[in-house]
Amino acid sequence: MMNQYVSEAPASTRDRLWRDSRNSLSIARLLAHEGRPEPLLATACRAAVEAACRAALEQRGASFDGDLGRALERLAVPDDLLASVESAEGKARLEAAEKAIGWLADYLRGEAPEKTWGY
Repeated sequence: MMNQYVSEAPASTRDRLWRDSRNSLSIARLLAHEGRPEPLLATACRAAVEAACRAALEQRGASFDGDLGRALERLAVPDDLLASVESAEGKARLEAAEKAIGWLADYLRGEAPEKTWGY
């Protein structure tokens, strides 16, 4: 008997970026929980927010030019969200990243309601 594998359609760039965001946020949660050095947490949080932002831009059909602040502005994300991710420390930084990603998840739910956009 021959095994048959069901192959799924390749994930879209938007979906891959969202998965990257979720993975980075999971790493940030672990780093915060373990009390790891602030630079590691900052990098993981920023990577999570950037990937979520890029997923939202991809949904919109817009490109990412490498400037996270400008990209969030184009999506009308409140200014204080990125500022909090960049200036807070420890668990407050993680909470700020979760809040920013939550905003982007809400945006994506409105644009592509067929997905749950969990984080």
